[in-house]
Amino acid sequence: MNDGDGLPILQRLRAAGLRPTTARIGVLQVIQAAGAAGIGADETFRQMLLRGTHVSTSTVYRIIHELQALGVLRHDRGDRHSLYRLCPAVPPPSAEVRVACRRCDRSELLPGARLRSELELRAAERGLRPLAVDLVLQVDCLGCDDASQRAPAP
Repeated sequence: MNDGDGLPILQRLRAAGLRPTTARIGVLQVIQAAGAAGIGADETFRQMLLRGTHVSTSTVYRIIHELQALGVLRHDRGDRHSLYRLCPAVPPPSAEVRVACRRCDRSELLPGARLRSELELRAAERGLRPLAVDLVLQVDCLGCDDASQRAPAP
């Protein structure tokens, strides 16, 4: 279930904040099999029926538009109709979270896979696509807090 970029279809769906349903997996498998030539939504529906996945045309269209909006699929205009292709895979982001003091530029790397997953899940629930960038939390370190409390008032 890998695509041409080596990123598994299930991982693509999870990175987009989507549950890997039979219909979503089927749509991505058909579009992946079409390769660089791309495939239209109606042909995707027909191919899914030939593979034994029974879905409605409206489900296929809804999934294709959902995956396009989340950056999983690319939409191109063919000679007579729309074609869909897989977008190039983005490597998964680091599981680390950088915590950086906004006053003194001190920073530390922390293991943050659970935190990052939770943030991406909450973002996807609100219709936001997670970005494949480092996650940095800005904080005030205790050293800066102590120094500001000891500094004389001007």
